[in-house]
Amino acid sequence: MAFQLYKMRIKCLCRSYETVFWSFGFPFLLAMFFYMGFDNLSSDKYIDIIPVAVVTEDSMGSNLADIMAKVETKEGKKIFDVQEKSLEEAKELLKNDQIEGYIIAADTPELYIKENGINQSILKAFADNYLHMSQTAKSIGALKQKTVNAGFVKEISHYKNYIADGNDKERIPDVTLIYFYTLVGLACMFGTNWGFREMIDIQANQSIVGARINVSPIHKIKLLLINFMAAFTLHYISILFLLFFLNEVLGIDFGNKLGFVLLTALLGSLCGISLGAMICVVVKANVKVRSAILNAVVIGGGVLSGMVAVDLKYLVAAKAPILSYVNPSSLITDAFYCLYYYEGYEKLFQNLYMLCILTLLFGAVTYYEVRRREYASI
Repeated sequence: MAFQLYKMRIKCLCRSYETVFWSFGFPFLLAMFFYMGFDNLSSDKYIDIIPVAVVTEDSMGSNLADIMAKVETKEGKKIFDVQEKSLEEAKELLKNDQIEGYIIAADTPELYIKENGINQSILKAFADNYLHMSQTAKSIGALKQKTVNAGFVKEISHYKNYIADGNDKERIPDVTLIYFYTLVGLACMFGTNWGFREMIDIQANQSIVGARINVSPIHKIKLLLINFMAAFTLHYISILFLLFFLNEVLGIDFGNKLGFVLLTALLGSLCGISLGAMICVVVKANVKVRSAILNAVVIGGGVLSGMVAVDLKYLVAAKAPILSYVNPSSLITDAFYCLYYYEGYEKLFQNLYMLCILTLLFGAVTYYEVRRREYASI
């Protein structure tokens, strides 16, 4: 009997095309948009060569121009297109937008730009670094032409890292991954739509289906659990499809702990369904108002977890950490990032424990509200 009800409920839910779209369609579309927007965002091969002029009124200017001409990315691509000009020529080139800026070589190099931008920021970073190297060389009395030609400037500009990372060496911190992890968190929170629908269909004063269920001989709580299991089955399948699509098609790395990845998705799905059910029974308003509140909670949680801007996630963690602990989207995002980057399980288990607590809390509130609800007439 229970299995027959379970099967029939799955068939009914599959006919809810709007709910199916938000779980099986929208996350995949958003994933593709994210991929097109963030793919190779940190790759050096897409950096354009920056035209810049160096005012060469003495030998110091020529040395600076030579150094800038040799600056390359890690892929061997030149960064600067250097032109040696007089001051007046450099000003004219900048005025006509033929260069991004010009540098006057002196004891303290001066950088002049026309507007702010990425290229100008790169020029500023180089000028600061060059000034630091020059001061370092001067402080040890080695800034001589012979020394410069011998590669001294190149040697002091070479940074060596003597700190070894104990994590998997292939796990390079990548901020863009957080956007995809927040997407999975948002997809888990779309389970609120399934939970919301189940509560609408089980309450006699909310739908005709609910009225029929309440006059049927089967216990309402038993039927509710069967319906929740059917909703969870479909929603969890959508999450598994999304994880497969992100990992196998788009190449998003979730680490090598597949079991914990699936467990995190499972707990996230349960938390989303229970949250939607709780909002449906707790908020005393019409269906449209409750749907609006539900959407605000889901979208707001996604924003606070870093979906719009990763910096906002860290700002919330620093200024209002309690929001990170009660926001399921943030907990799911953190759990996936822990699986990707960290070797230990302490932080991961902390997020999973909080997801379990929130799921039990939402479920308990829902059960309390539904259990004590009676109808004078149907």
